Amino acid sequence: MAPARPSTTSKGLGWRHRQAREALLRNHIDGTSCDWCGRPMYVDRTLNWDYNPEATNPDSGKLHADHGSTSRADAVRTGTPIPPPDRLLHGACNIQRGSGGNDHLAAACRPSDSASDLLIGWPW
Repeated sequence: MAPARPSTTSKGLGWRHRQAREALLRNHIDGTSCDWCGRPMYVDRTLNWDYNPEATNPDSGKLHADHGSTSRADAVRTGTPIPPPDRLLHGACNIQRGSGGNDHLAAACRPSDSASDLLIGWPW
């Protein structure tokens, strides 16, 4: 028999997490940039870039509550209480971020490579 899957509460995604997510959504201003990709975020999931109208997943396009300051994995590893989420991310961005080990890959943290940022407008 397969071992029982951990509950959402044991993973730090229980009632406290849902309450914090609802508070983040209430205070969210539509069009605010995602900390991961820099694209605008909307409470209406159909307006988010990661929404797929043909998906069978009802969470497609929903904003995820993220533990930006201390990831759940870090809290479990150090034995500290799992903090409530402190920011919203697109669902796809939160999946890409994973347990926080991919933060250096965030598009929002990379410098822009547009020509307007150059001191001299080189032709190439």
